[in-house]
Amino acid sequence: MKHKERVMRSFAFLEADRVPLDIGGLNVTSLHIKAEEKLKTVLGFRHGNPVIGSFNMQSAIVDERILRNFDADFRVLYAQDGNQWAPCSNGCYRDEYGIEYRMSPDGNYYDFAHYPLAEANLDAIERHKFSDPKSEHRFAGFAERIKIYGDEYALTLEGSRDSIFGISSWLRGLEQFFIDLIEESPIADALLSKVTQHQISVFDHILSRFGKHIDIVRIGDDLGSQNGLLISPEMYRNKVKPYHAKLVKAIKEMSDCKVVMHSCGAIRDILPDFIEIGIDAINPVQTTCDGMDPTELKREFGKHLVFWGGGVDTQHVLCHARPEEVKQFVKASLQVFKPGGGYIFSQVHNIQPDVPVENILAMYEAFHEFSSYT
Repeated sequence: MKHKERVMRSFAFLEADRVPLDIGGLNVTSLHIKAEEKLKTVLGFRHGNPVIGSFNMQSAIVDERILRNFDADFRVLYAQDGNQWAPCSNGCYRDEYGIEYRMSPDGNYYDFAHYPLAEANLDAIERHKFSDPKSEHRFAGFAERIKIYGDEYALTLEGSRDSIFGISSWLRGLEQFFIDLIEESPIADALLSKVTQHQISVFDHILSRFGKHIDIVRIGDDLGSQNGLLISPEMYRNKVKPYHAKLVKAIKEMSDCKVVMHSCGAIRDILPDFIEIGIDAINPVQTTCDGMDPTELKREFGKHLVFWGGGVDTQHVLCHARPEEVKQFVKASLQVFKPGGGYIFSQVHNIQPDVPVENILAMYEAFHEFSSYT
């Protein structure tokens, strides 16, 4: 069975020969570049310069040798920022929205350093410039990767980051953006609208050229914490959902792509809303959060949403448990999620630098042992 066929059967809620495996098909199912280096060493692969997908998370566009070694089913087309994270005179980097980031003290990630619209009025927000959505740089290398991988593998379109809610809050600063929402300030709507339109323009630019070759589009907005939503379900439905709906509608009008929504945390209360607006899959399925019990999720939503992730907890298990405990977690996850299709295996979020390589190997070993439908 071709990898692409295996994935599409899962999206049709049908069982294939085995569960599809994702390694880096999304920017949140990848490895930190330091973790990728360690894995390549153990696998005996010669090192080279890592290819970075997500700049701030320092996550890799995973080495093809790793993908083939573990028989991954996805290949990513990573849409780059229009300005390629421009260096600033103060040692920071600026993204295409004007948000600045500084390397964290541990040298692993880029943290927020400046929110460009923190004190802006409505007029300043309207005048604030994003980079050109029609930049040719955005799809550099797409044609080559489509030619090499497009027939065999499921192709994902990445690069939209935290597509609407996240970017709006990063422009304004999280605390101030929450105040804007609570006070029903026109600034919140102006930001959400401006970012949504920019995203739609970027997707139009890419999908008009390559949409017929792409199988899955990833969008995202982190809306959950460990214990609940960051905003109330009512606020989500009134303030954010209309923009998510507009973005999903636009993507599906541009292409036949499936849409996966990334949102960390305890998001169960708004899963029906995701289904209503046309979301096909959710990631990362953070099963250790309140209300995210895998058995209940599968029973309640398993005929309407593809679950993409949830294979191994990355907060405690993958980084701290013994390899045998990792294997048992994988086995239990697959037993819950795989019946009837509608499941794609990955760990919960990116593999971090402190994860023992033995645990990474144990995860994939257990996946191949327990993922078969036959």
